Amino acid sequence: MDKNLTVYPISTGDQLNVFAADDISRICVMDMAGNVLANADGVSGKQNILDIRHLPGATYIVEVTFQNHKTGRSVFVKM
Repeated sequence: MDKNLTVYPISTGDQLNVFAADDISRICVMDMAGNVLANADGVSGKQNILDIRHLPGATYIVEVTFQNHKTGRSVFVKM
């Protein structure tokens, strides 16, 4: 996983906080099979919040595309 990327759900589990060392342009949440479940295009900055209330409790992959077109991945568990 990318050490320049930090993701975690807040205590209510309805939002996913995404922090990165570089500016973010896109956030994608996938299940462990690689199916895209949530997508946020046109985001900006190094900190973003994604609404995940519609996702059931499971383990997910977060793929972030940065402004420089590189990507980073991390994993989070929603309870």
